[in-house]
Amino acid sequence: MLSQRFKTLLVLLQAAVVGLAFLLMDAPSGNGWRKAKVYIPKGSAGSEVARLLAAKNVLLHPDVFRLLILGTGTGKKLKYGEYAFSDPPSAVEIWWKLYRGDVLRYQVTIPEGSNIYDVAEILRNKELADPEKFLEAASSPEVLGRLGVPGATAEGFLFPETYQFEKAMSPVEILETMVRLFRRRVPTEWESRARQDGFSLLQLVTIASIIEKETGVKEEGPLVSAVIRNRLALGMPLQMDPTVIYGLRLFGTEITKKDLQTPSPYNTYLNRGLPPGPIANPGIASIRAALFPAGTDYLFFVSRNDGSHTFSRTLQEHNQGVAYLRKDKSAD
Repeated sequence: MLSQRFKTLLVLLQAAVVGLAFLLMDAPSGNGWRKAKVYIPKGSAGSEVARLLAAKNVLLHPDVFRLLILGTGTGKKLKYGEYAFSDPPSAVEIWWKLYRGDVLRYQVTIPEGSNIYDVAEILRNKELADPEKFLEAASSPEVLGRLGVPGATAEGFLFPETYQFEKAMSPVEILETMVRLFRRRVPTEWESRARQDGFSLLQLVTIASIIEKETGVKEEGPLVSAVIRNRLALGMPLQMDPTVIYGLRLFGTEITKKDLQTPSPYNTYLNRGLPPGPIANPGIASIRAALFPAGTDYLFFVSRNDGSHTFSRTLQEHNQGVAYLRKDKSAD
């Protein structure tokens, strides 16, 4: 064991090194200073960290920084990630920032109704993830199994919310963050309630995703849910356009009669029952509506072209509603 005298000398030596670093430290001049971002890869040694900072002209005296982390014994405790420097920092300010892990975070909003392709594009625009790698993670059996996602992809389980992501996060870590938030926001008893009604969690989320894409009026959610459940109970095809759009990936385009006749596992005009999985990531209101449908016998609905819909019980009522809306539209 080290003697007490040796320990004292070691502490004094460390203090002297730190003191020397404080005396020698210098911040870049404010004249001509430009805001800088520096990315520190995981596992970077202290000398590599100093080199990266110096290369961005954030750190003027790399040797001072090395002495500082040596004297404090924090070389292996500096956090990796992306750092932003708005003002000229001193060596101590840089060290303290990296020691605390004060990394740059990006605010990312995932809107309700976004699908996994939308999410991948949002992440690409924020330069947080390669779209292909994210989609690969979103369909990885290993990742999905670990997170308890019952579908073939993470579609439907990427909870719509505003997140704070870091550049150092991998596509898998970003995916895990969104799925775990889904698990926290959706009560476990809802899954039990769905099973009592004869639906799995995947089927519940699938219904919710259709509701999310069919109406932008939250109050209509339970009515759309009732139409879906009533049609399923009668063995009628759902005939929901958003499912066809998803199956053919015709996002942002007008659907045609030919599209409705094109075979796809998601074509609810040609196939009875629910599609094989969700077609979007629904918000909590749509999930609630899927679980608690309105007590009606509606079987049809048609858009009023303002985001709302007209609901009807019979095909005759539905056709009359369609004719009226077409007439009203042509009058405009």
